[in-house]
Amino acid sequence: MASFYNFFMKPLESMGIRKVRKILVKRAYGRVLEIGAGTGANLPFYNMDQIEELIVTDQVISKHLKSSHDQITFVEADATVLPFEDSSFDVVVHTLVFCSVDDVNQGLLEIKRVLKPQGTLLFIEHVLPHKKGMKRLFKGINPVWKKISSGCSLTKDFKQSLDENEFTLQKQGTFLNTVFYYGIAQSNKL
Repeated sequence: MASFYNFFMKPLESMGIRKVRKILVKRAYGRVLEIGAGTGANLPFYNMDQIEELIVTDQVISKHLKSSHDQITFVEADATVLPFEDSSFDVVVHTLVFCSVDDVNQGLLEIKRVLKPQGTLLFIEHVLPHKKGMKRLFKGINPVWKKISSGCSLTKDFKQSLDENEFTLQKQGTFLNTVFYYGIAQSNKL
C-alpha cells in the first residue's frame, strides 16, 4: 500500500508538496507531535537539532517506518482521540491527513488540547478548489474517490474548520490551482 501511495503522490510531490513540506517541517521545534505520518514523507525535513522530542502517530504504523528511525517515538493513535496530556507539545504537524478524518472539528479540538498555550500548528491539506470547473469536478468524483481512497474526501474546507476552532493563521497559502492549502497557525488557548 505504501509503495502505491508513494507512486501516486510522486508527481504531486514534485509539483509543490515537497517544496512546502521543506519550508514548514523544518520550523518544528521543542516537543513535536506529527499526526498521520503515513509513509513518513515529512521525516527527512525535520531539523533534529531544534527538536527535543518527536512523536509520530498514525492509525497503523509500518514496521519499516519504525525500524528506520530509532530517535523517533511512534504511537498508533486516531487523530480525534490523541493519547497525550493536555498542553504537552510546542508544535503539531500534519500533512494530507484531515481529508480522511471524519470529524475534522474533533481532530482540531484534540490538537488544540495537546498544544501548549500559543503552540504552533504546521499543516498542508488538500481542499475543495476555488475555481468553478475544478470545484464541480471534485464534487462530482468525490463519492467514488472516497470509496477507492480509504475515505479521503476532496471537498473539505479546512480553513473554515481552523476558523471555527479559533486558530489564528500566521501564514497561509495555496498551490496547484488552489487544490492544496498550507499554513502556520497558533492555538488561542490560555
